[in-house]
Parts: sequence; structure tokens; C-alpha cells
Amino acid sequence: MMHSKQWGGLGAAALLAATLLGTPQAAHAVPDPLPAGKAEGSGEYGLIGDSQETVNSIYGVALDAGGSIWYAIADGEERGIVEYRPGAFDPSAGDYLGGGDYADGQGYLGSAWEAPVRYENRDSTAADPTGGTQVWAEPRGIEAMAGGGIAVSDTNGNLGTPRGTILFYDAAHTITGNAGVGGDQGCTQLGEGELAWGPYFGFIGDRLYAPYEGCNVVSVFSVPDGEPLHRFTGVGQTAGTQPNRPATNGPGGIDEIYGVSSDGEKLYTSDLGFTRAPATGMVQRWNVDQVNSSWELDTTFGSNGALSFPGQMIYETVVGDEGELYVIPQRGAIQRFDESGNFQAEVQVRDVPYEQACDLAVTPEGWLVMTSKGEHSLRLLAQSPDPVTGLTGGTGATAGSVTLSWDAVTHRAGQVPVLDYVIEQSADGGSTWQTIERDISTATSATISDLAPGEYSFRVAAYSEAGRGDLARVDDVVAAAPLPGIAATLAGTAPSESEIDAPIMWEATLTNPSNTPLTDVAAAFSRGAGNTSESVAVADLPVAASATATVSTPTTRAELAALSASNTVEVTGTAPDGTRVKADAALTITLPSPDPGTDPGTDPGTDPGTDPGPDSGTHQGQGPTPGIPDPLARTGGTPFIGTLLGAGVLLAAASALGAARWLQRRQSRRV
Repeated sequence: MMHSKQWGGLGAAALLAATLLGTPQAAHAVPDPLPAGKAEGSGEYGLIGDSQETVNSIYGVALDAGGSIWYAIADGEERGIVEYRPGAFDPSAGDYLGGGDYADGQGYLGSAWEAPVRYENRDSTAADPTGGTQVWAEPRGIEAMAGGGIAVSDTNGNLGTPRGTILFYDAAHTITGNAGVGGDQGCTQLGEGELAWGPYFGFIGDRLYAPYEGCNVVSVFSVPDGEPLHRFTGVGQTAGTQPNRPATNGPGGIDEIYGVSSDGEKLYTSDLGFTRAPATGMVQRWNVDQVNSSWELDTTFGSNGALSFPGQMIYETVVGDEGELYVIPQRGAIQRFDESGNFQAEVQVRDVPYEQACDLAVTPEGWLVMTSKGEHSLRLLAQSPDPVTGLTGGTGATAGSVTLSWDAVTHRAGQVPVLDYVIEQSADGGSTWQTIERDISTATSATISDLAPGEYSFRVAAYSEAGRGDLARVDDVVAAAPLPGIAATLAGTAPSESEIDAPIMWEATLTNPSNTPLTDVAAAFSRGAGNTSESVAVADLPVAASATATVSTPTTRAELAALSASNTVEVTGTAPDGTRVKADAALTITLPSPDPGTDPGTDPGTDPGTDPGPDSGTHQGQGPTPGIPDPLARTGGTPFIGTLLGAGVLLAAASALGAARWLQRRQSRRV
């Protein structure tokens, strides 16, 4: 089955969600088991889309170059073909709700494709799906055409116009050709291209290969004109007037061939095999020689060229984009094989079985689109996420918290993007588990808060629309008890010049080094404004946070004399349980020396060199003190006594200076 359109490009779907840090998180019971159809472990298939319809006569399925999904309804009032036209794909627009829960909806089939359109007649077009006049006979097989459009096998050779043919449609769903002549004449007209019953068919280049079940041949037609070219039969078989019987029970004989498919180079035939003894369906692989119009059994495949299925009739074999094979039996689960024919797995989803699969197509992303009779008739499947690896856990920065981290789980072919990592916790060593309630997140780390002190186990799984991958687990992760505390340092800045009242700045730094947040944080300085105690309120102090508190003090005369200043601070805070914590800090700083040309102790308005004494009634340069009589003052005269006293002082000073010089000369002579 060939697919050429990369539809609904996934790319690297970026789902933005923040890691929860320090926020309360509740827990609820683990959603176990997951809803029907969702995988519960890595490597399983899960439903990512569901028509939620029951169609008992459904058949065929294909994806065309434009991304449409097609299937056929073979009989009944709804006989015809159905198209799901593609919309915009959004990885987060499916049924996943978060926390491991899913809605019971259509998933990606309902969000990434439009509502289905039914083509009522053979000649209905995309513009008029209900139009046309050519009634369907029994449409069954559908395949995508290279370059766009589809081909439909209307398999009942006795009904329809033209009868028993494969119709070619372009992208507008207009009929562009027809392969196979009408009529149902046994095997007598095979050379002319009779094709009365060929449910599943395939293409290699510009050639169509279609089976005729009752005649055990593969008829070859040119595309798009539908001209018959030649036919293939099994090893040792010939196409005559009667249906071919298998030459032997070996791998080279085809028996009631029902489907033909291709990987673009080789052909695969699938047969019912009910005339073999015992009844055994087979899948054969053939090397095709188009130049010589022949084929040869590929004996490197399976067991000498074929896969055998005792007791099962095989409808069809579908080839995936990576060479994998999906073998569809008449009843039971589809089986997946590798390119060499080695069994790998059954294609089945949990709790949504199917009795009879009809067809399967593989998207470029490796998703499976399948049809099955009964409930959930059209299904979209993908594999579950890979296991989580690299999970580690440790004690968190705050009391009652832990931190978790793990490696990212990426999606590969056959999977859908990871939408969420679900975290579960256990406080009893894994006997019971609860899911942590948090927003959908693809972050690969998380902080779980508000835990009681003690040891915990955690496990993490990746979730996608398909279900859950395998869980990773880590044990003995410790959530610490509250240990509140606070720390303080004190810094001071001296004024640039030393003088009375020059401001000194003091800054306390408060730090929370503990694992417990603090409220009502304050810094109480022994000296602040006016050189009295001052308290400064600080905002709440989270774990590992810091804050500052600042006060200013005026320089005192004593500090100038000592050229230093001191202060202390006490910082306090309150823990959530009401516990008060505190810390102290003290500091002495050096003040700058005063300018040599000034007196650092000068008070404004006084002469530091004159002490008038307690009995003095005058101030320098100001005359008599107001209200105090000057005993030397003379009304209207000169202060004569004062003048005499001044002269006496000058004479005494001159006499003393002369005596000092005489004594100096006498001592020098002695030397």
C-alpha cells in the first residue's frame, strides 16, 4: 500500500507547561485501569481516534495524497464510500484531560478530520457527493493513487455499470479510468482482463495488480487507461477454463487469492487457502520482472517464500513505510511481521477487541488506520510512549518538599507526541499510590510541596493520546521537617567629613538560610534616627531569600573624639507554626580624621579657644552681656584702668622675652 502525503505534520510539538515550584499539590487515587482502548504500558497500541460507529458491512481503508481517510460500505442503505477530510492537527486537541484521565470522545479522528462525507453513487463527485446515477455494486477495496485521487474496487461482477471493475478517481473525485472488463464468465476471459472479484489490489509504478479470487490469478493492467496487459499465476499453475488449484501445499501455489499489495518493488499475495489440506492461508512474496512480464517467488521471505497460517484465511497484507508487514486474517487480530517475515506483535488495543478486521493503512507517521466490522468500525491507533528513564529524587529547599527530575521521552515513528508526565506518590513503600494533581506539563522536573516529614516513593510515566508508557520509580526520597532560622549582617558607611550631626548610614542584611519561609520580619537597631532605637519592618522572607533594612544616625561629639561609631541590630521573623526566630549583629566603624585646619569639636556659634569663665558677662566680639552691668564701663569716658592693665601686660611680656634671650646667650658661652 503506497502513501505519498505527509499529512498533519507533527514536527516537534511544543507543549508549554511550567514546572510546579513551591505550590500546594493535592493527590488523588491513581486512575487504574485506564479507559478502554488506552495503553497501560510501553509498546502497546492505544486508540487515538474512534468513529464511535458500528458498521457491520465496512470494508477497505486508504489515505490519499491530500490526507483524507477513505473506507467502503459494501451493502445496505449506506452502501458507498466515505471520506474523512483532514483539518488542522493539534496534539493537545484530543481526549486527554491531564492527570491520566481521558474523555470518551473521538480523539484525533474528531479533532484533526472533518465530519465524514458519503459518496452515494459511483459517479458522485467531491463537489456533489450525493449526485450521480451509477449505483454502487459492492465497493470493498480502496487504494490511494500516486499523485492524488483513489482507486475503488466494486467487486461484484454481476452488478453495476460497468460491471466488476476498479474505478480510478482524481482529486476532485471524477472518474478518470476503469480497469477490468464486465461480466462473470468463470476463468474464460482472463486474457481479456476480466475482473469480477478483486477486493484488495496494489500498484507498482504505472501498473495495477488485482486478484481474481476464484481463478487464482493476478491480472495486470496499465494505469491510467486500464488496458489489460497479462496475468500471473502460482508456481506450477496455469489459468484455464477452471479455477486453478494449488499445485502443491507448498509456498508457491496460490489458493483462493484475495489480496495483492506492494512495497513499490515486490508483490505480496494473500490467499484464503481453504482448499489446502489442512486449510491454510498464506502470504507469498514475489519478485516482479516487468520487462519480461513475469514474477518469481522470493524464497528469502518467511519459510521458503511464504508465511503460513494454519486454520486461518488471509484477506490482505499491508506494507508499512519502514517495510513492516501487517497480515489481516478473515477473523482474529491483525499480526505484525518484520520485512523478513518474523512475527513481532498483534495489533490489538486493550478492552476494545474486534472479531473481524477488514483493512489497514499506515500513515507517514507510522499510525495505523483500520476498519473492523462491528463497534468502533473506524479506528486510529498509535503505540504508547517509551518508558521514563533517569528518574531521581531529593529533599527540596523548603520543608515538606522534594524535587524530582527525569529524562525527556521523545516520540518516534508509530507514536504520538508526549502530552504529560504524570507523577504518583506513595507514603507506605509502594503499597498504595496517589496521583499528584498538577497542570498538564512536559517539563522534566517538578517540586512536590506540602508533604509531611518522612520518606516517600515516587513514580513517573509519560502519557500521550495513546495511553501510558512504562513507569519509572524512585524510593527513599526525604521530605524534611521545618527548621526555621534567620541570619543578619551589619554594614556601616561613615560621612565624608567628620563633624557634629554628620549622618552615618547603617544597613542590615537579613537572610533566611533555613528550609522554612518567614513572615513578620523586622530589624531592630539600637540606634537610629535621633540616636534612639529604631525598628524597620521587612517584607516576608522566603527560603534562601535576603532583604535589607537601613537607618541613619547623627554623629555625636563623643564619636568625633574617638573617631569611631558603633551600632547593633536584632532581626526577627515568624515561622508558619508561630515560632519566632532571631539573630543579632554588631559593628564598629572608623570615622575620618578631621581637617587639620579646623576644630572637629566646634559647636556652631562658639570660639573653641576662649573660655569666658562662669563669672564673665561678656562674649568675644559681642560686648557686654545684655542685662549684666559692665564694671569697667564708664558712661561718656575712656576705660582708663583697662588701658593701664593692657600696657602692663605688654611690658611684662617684653621683660620675659629679654630674660629668656640673656639666659640662652649665657648657656652658649659655657659650652
